Amino acid sequence: MSEAESPKRDIRDEDLHETLTAFYAIIAVDPLLLRYFENVDMAIHMPRIVAFWSTLLFHTRAYSGNAFRPHLEMPGLSGEHFQFWVDSLQRVVDERFEGPSATLMKEMAHRIAYGMQVRLGISPFEAFHASR
Repeated sequence: MSEAESPKRDIRDEDLHETLTAFYAIIAVDPLLLRYFENVDMAIHMPRIVAFWSTLLFHTRAYSGNAFRPHLEMPGLSGEHFQFWVDSLQRVVDERFEGPSATLMKEMAHRIAYGMQVRLGISPFEAFHASR
């Protein structure tokens, strides 16, 4: 069986950096979100993003901080932006992994997007689902 045909495995903590780098490589250059990433040095920012997801998915306690605060400084965010963010993350995860942690990552993306939209006063692109 070739590697392309081999079954996908679940995402692990050590996969987060590569996975999130691939994800942000997509969204940071997309015309819809480009303006929010133009002045962000992703090489510096990526460890915080990885620590955030590591804490959420694997309870590593690697992240401390306020993930919401930077979004307050992003004028013009809309449900469309969050939908693109969620859809892109799901695609990247689905291309690489399957299993409980991969599913949890996608569920958490929906929850994060919903919560951020509500806190920012944006009409959410989808209804809240406690569990997908």
